[in-house]
Amino acid sequence: MNRSIPALVLALSLLAPAAFAQQGADAAQKMVALQAEVAQGKQAYISRQLAMDPAEQAAFWPVYDKVQEELAELAERRRANAAAVAYGLRTELDEDDAEDLADEAVAIEVDQAKLMERTYRTLSRAIAPKKALAYVQAEARLATLQRYEIAGSQLP
Repeated sequence: MNRSIPALVLALSLLAPAAFAQQGADAAQKMVALQAEVAQGKQAYISRQLAMDPAEQAAFWPVYDKVQEELAELAERRRANAAAVAYGLRTELDEDDAEDLADEAVAIEVDQAKLMERTYRTLSRAIAPKKALAYVQAEARLATLQRYEIAGSQLP
């Protein structure tokens, strides 16, 4: 069962952008609303989502800080990969390079799914599992927003 969690998280993370795209203008409005919520700061957004007491905050924020470092690395990889894909699609891209870019795109998603699995496991021992789940879900929404913003920046 533990092996199915990364696969499930990966599947959900890959389906989330498609689900938003199917909702058309409503999806764009949701993205704008999420951007506005996060504009005050990610920590404030997460804090509102979890409504933690002081003891939970003491256990949560050090884990959060470490996760943010890893998410920042993944975000940079995602941006670089998206830019390379966009460039490659406008120019001549050989099959090997296309495969490498595709492999990296999938590896980023797998690495993020594994990170969220580790994060949930760690947090569910430190705070209520329901709040750990809420955090992982909030990060999933923010990852979808990030993918949306990256995709938008790659449009002509």
